[in-house]
Amino acid sequence: MKNVSFKNRNSTQRERLVAGMIAAVNRQGYAGASVSAVIAHAGVSRPTFYDHFADRADCFLAAHRDVAQELLQEVELAVTAAAPACAVQTGVRALVEFAAAQPERARLLIGETLAGGPPTLDARDRTIVQLGLLIERAELQAPVDAATPDISIRALLGAVHWLLAPPLRRREHDLSRLARDLADWIESYLRPTSEHRWRTIAPGPALAPTAHKSELSLHPPAPLPPGRSRLSADEITRNHRERILYATAQLAAHKGYTATTIADIAARAALDRRVFYARFRDKQEAFLAVHELAGQQMLAVIAGAFFSAPTWPERVWEGLRAAGQFQADHPVFAHMGLVESHAVGAPAVQRIDDSRAAFTIFLQEGLQQTARPPSRTAQEAIAAAIFEIGYYHARNGQSQLAPRFVCHPIYVCLAPFLGPRAASEFIDGKLSASGDDGPATAY
Repeated sequence: MKNVSFKNRNSTQRERLVAGMIAAVNRQGYAGASVSAVIAHAGVSRPTFYDHFADRADCFLAAHRDVAQELLQEVELAVTAAAPACAVQTGVRALVEFAAAQPERARLLIGETLAGGPPTLDARDRTIVQLGLLIERAELQAPVDAATPDISIRALLGAVHWLLAPPLRRREHDLSRLARDLADWIESYLRPTSEHRWRTIAPGPALAPTAHKSELSLHPPAPLPPGRSRLSADEITRNHRERILYATAQLAAHKGYTATTIADIAARAALDRRVFYARFRDKQEAFLAVHELAGQQMLAVIAGAFFSAPTWPERVWEGLRAAGQFQADHPVFAHMGLVESHAVGAPAVQRIDDSRAAFTIFLQEGLQQTARPPSRTAQEAIAAAIFEIGYYHARNGQSQLAPRFVCHPIYVCLAPFLGPRAASEFIDGKLSASGDDGPATAY
């Protein structure tokens, strides 16, 4: 009986600590969910915390595993009970309903995982993969001629995660409108399963380099020679600032925001820490400056390429090709913009949300291409799915291959306006005209 009692007490304490982590994250975000905050919410001692978890990251990951398991069970029940041809729509609806019913747990699972660095990002990505496998397994039971969404489940589920995070942060729990709009968006990709081409994110043919490239230098400026410089004070300041920005971007890709220190940045930039503090207040300000630079450069490149083409589909083609080239040319800046935003803090998170909304500007002309224009939510979902594909490359160290993946985001963008078949035919025509071999069936 003593062993049973001890085991039950341990289980109860662990559950209280997990609940304490969820409460702390919802009140203070990942950055504020310290061990002190967790034990205060859990009502247990610090030694008890360390009896169960190595540190706060270990506790967070345990909470993530518990919540992810709950979500996976809910989605599995839903897709098993539904018609196989509707597995994708059913799975997404189950995900949104889980978020509406369990907003605090969903916020930890969907939003705050992005702030914790590589281990929590791995957990986030693993959950998306597991959700996708559940949905695809159910969908395999559908007839081959059934109409199912011809879109990467990974990109789609990633998009839903990006769209759910902001309302969960704002504590908006009525997600019924979001669920309806997402269902309509998913159905814009319906096509007979036997004709699917875009379910797997895989490299396609190598495209000719785009002429639309960023003015951002590929390398940081060289360190100034020792001794008194002949440069002006403004030129010296610019040299120091740019070296710090490049060093910060490189470290973001290598170590992540949380693990990087000001000493790391100063050493990588070959500058004294006093020089760092003369240019930036703290680490967050330096990271925010890099994040802003990356976002501005990416949007500028897309806009320049987009408005160089005569028709809207060709504008999308040119704009997203330029985006892929930017990611390949500037992988550390792309990593900063696509992966590290939530770790840097609220200003960077807001900037990411704003940039996805800004991307929908490039979709407005497409509204004239269809009698059933996608909703505002659908347009933001398109942007989020494209963002997820870029995130996928950056997280997997494949940014240099981004130009070879560009047909997939182009299809994601065009299909809700032109229809899946016409979007595929447009891409095939562009590949043929540019001398690439055949249709993009590798996708």
